[in-house]
Amino acid sequence: MGRIKKRIALVLAAMTVALSLSACGGGGELLLGYYLYQQLLNNGSSSQKMIWSSVVTDGTNKPLKGYTVEILANRPDPASDERKSAVTNDTGQYSVAIMWYQVAAYEISVYYQNTTVYHDNIGPVFYQNQTRDIQVPTVSTVAVSGTVVDGAGAASSQAFVCVARPQSLGDTPDTLVKNAEGKTAYMLTNNTGVYLIENVFGSPLLIAGFSPSLGFGYYYIDAPSSVNAGGTVTLPGKTPIPVRVRVLNTASEPLANTILPVDFRFKIKLTPTYNLSTQVATAVRDASLFSGITSEEIIAMHPVAGEANVASTSADGIADITLNLVPGAYKLELASSPGGVFPGVLVGSFQRLLKDAAGEIIEVRIPLA
Repeated sequence: MGRIKKRIALVLAAMTVALSLSACGGGGELLLGYYLYQQLLNNGSSSQKMIWSSVVTDGTNKPLKGYTVEILANRPDPASDERKSAVTNDTGQYSVAIMWYQVAAYEISVYYQNTTVYHDNIGPVFYQNQTRDIQVPTVSTVAVSGTVVDGAGAASSQAFVCVARPQSLGDTPDTLVKNAEGKTAYMLTNNTGVYLIENVFGSPLLIAGFSPSLGFGYYYIDAPSSVNAGGTVTLPGKTPIPVRVRVLNTASEPLANTILPVDFRFKIKLTPTYNLSTQVATAVRDASLFSGITSEEIIAMHPVAGEANVASTSADGIADITLNLVPGAYKLELASSPGGVFPGVLVGSFQRLLKDAAGEIIEVRIPLA
């Protein structure tokens, strides 16, 4: 009742102003209409909530558990938009309470493991509870399984394993896959290093492993299927290893004891292929794993970028520089020392797992006789 009185008071005040302006020949009717329109935008809420509810099913009318239903009130001022969501229960039911606005276009979306599986632009609605049955396409899930090993190939027990969905090879992965309770889906490997995470949806997939003693490892699956949804994750270690560069000529012979001409000096860059350090650190902390290891300690174990300029070589064509890097998966790139594209080529894949405690040698072939 108080809100109604407030609105009447606002309208009466507007009419008083408008009539005063009209008496002075000021176009009060137009101002009154504009004022009331602004009040509709600025105060266009009934200050009452309505409930959006019903059930989410698949193409066979099977109720779906663990799906997030989000309601968006899209208002004239984007800063005033409102979003509310809820997760479906065992019987596929959801219930979302959100404010009703006189001026708002409503949208409803359904997500499964952070992926949109349904969206509908509803538009304006009357002030009443909304019953919306939602049917989404049948979601095909896979069981991600495999083994975690150390740099020497031995099984790694009690290693943390989780799954993410990167957009493409080398891109920063999206958030980790969630379970039906909205928490990170993870497990610790058993005594033989085996892991199994079920009901994983989407592609591609990135399996991430972590151990306080062995660091980070990854396994990328471009197109997961029932026969290809896992693999061996190698945890290469956490102690920095020396990375050296051997320079070869076009005949693949080492350029020993050579000062490279200015035009053939180059820069080698190594950047982590993936980086889930922050997400893994958060998940480990939230689950109170590994005897209270801190997020900062976990993040510090992840591979970081490194680069070096190569201008000369010593015996066996080894460059006079050494990089000390955390073991892990890296992308390799060559550039001319001043910047730009370098005519040399890397020998081997530009995606490398660096894991040899004794040190790694990367070979670069440049067009010198």
